[in-house]
Amino acid sequence: MVNKMTIIRIRGIYTSALTKFLVSKGYMVNQMSDAMRERFPNQETHDAPNVDIKHSRDLNGISLVGDRESLNKIAKDFEESFTDIFILKSNIDLYGIYKGRVIKTNNESIVNLGQDVGILPELTKDEDVLVQVLEMNDKPILTMRITFSGEYCVIIPEDDVKISRKIHDENERRRLFDIGNKAKQKNFGILWRTSSEYVEEKILLGEAEKLSSNAEYVMEKFAQLEEPGIIKAGKSHMNIIFGGPAKKKLDNLRSSIAPTLSLHHMLKSSGRDVSFAVDVVEKIKVECDVPTIDQIFHSVFRQIKGPKIGDDIVLEHVKPAARPIYIEGGKVKKYAPPYIKLKRYFLPRGYYEGLNIKKENGDYALTEMEEGQWHFKYVYYDKNNNIKGEYYNICTPIEIFPTKIRYVDLEAAVIKYPDGVSKILNEDVVYKRVEEGIFSKKIAEIVMNEAVTLKNLDESEIL
Repeated sequence: MVNKMTIIRIRGIYTSALTKFLVSKGYMVNQMSDAMRERFPNQETHDAPNVDIKHSRDLNGISLVGDRESLNKIAKDFEESFTDIFILKSNIDLYGIYKGRVIKTNNESIVNLGQDVGILPELTKDEDVLVQVLEMNDKPILTMRITFSGEYCVIIPEDDVKISRKIHDENERRRLFDIGNKAKQKNFGILWRTSSEYVEEKILLGEAEKLSSNAEYVMEKFAQLEEPGIIKAGKSHMNIIFGGPAKKKLDNLRSSIAPTLSLHHMLKSSGRDVSFAVDVVEKIKVECDVPTIDQIFHSVFRQIKGPKIGDDIVLEHVKPAARPIYIEGGKVKKYAPPYIKLKRYFLPRGYYEGLNIKKENGDYALTEMEEGQWHFKYVYYDKNNNIKGEYYNICTPIEIFPTKIRYVDLEAAVIKYPDGVSKILNEDVVYKRVEEGIFSKKIAEIVMNEAVTLKNLDESEIL
């Protein structure tokens, strides 16, 4: 089925792969780059986009903003085509305007929005505040500088006419400046968005008038509301987190339209210096046609960037519905790709998760991991090298970066005691995540099959 009414705009490190994927699903794309325009000559439109897609702050997924119906369509297409993705739908609107109630102040203000709390970087003495959602981070980032956004323009709280820098046609910029001066009033100005380019003056003026009338409504509603809540809806927001195999599938999509290194998207999500190196090597791949460039690059990359024996390495333990946990203190004991072994010592406080065994002075763990596996193993030892217990973390297939190891935790785990007794943990949490829409049924089935397999295997058969 062709999604005629859903138009997308894509930016960031996944642009080529996502364009290939979404075009194949029938979507039209707005504001393509020159490279994308050459590759997909009949899929670009100048109509305003329903959905904006860009890579997430941590580069390991994408952030989508648009109308709820369009986001749901895209989410369904991803769920049908990918396995290790996690869809997080926000109950707070990006750019939405709220009556908030300040519940805590320190270096910033924590504001109750009704269905969630947000972070207001500004300190305020007011208990009730009129705020707008400026950005979606772990929690919504708020501002008291209110704007009103439409398809073609944004009403801004200063007496000025501004024009998107992405509009390059000087005649069009002059035209929009003149229209803006006709539309703006004493208490506000206008920012013309990129989508306003070449749009009829009557349509632009009509939207500007409509948006300016919203300001009066918002102030009246703020005074009327007794409790925190939404005053003016914004745009729906959703994050999609990618596991390792999802990135590899995106690599394959990209490689069908452009020269692409293996592990392209994993490397691009490693940071700016690595991303630049990938761009350079892929350019060499195009211009010099070196058949073994992939192998040469990855060999040199591992030698220069690690991980190496004795290096400290962090486990980035991603929880789809919460902030990642960074587990530090692991040192590389062995690295023979795709296998890696780490050693980490513990402080003598607390208990080992699931095992209910006390942590004691001199305890340590050996962690064995392998790229491509849906689990990894902790073996806990006492100071005399006696095994205290084993913990098998079920997760998305592991990604080994130069200074960290990333995976998405899938809630379930298997524990084994030294006497051979084993048990599956958190089965109920897995199904709860399915009910919440965070885990797909496909993921839940993989998780539970993995758990049952691990519980029934002898130690000699695992890793």
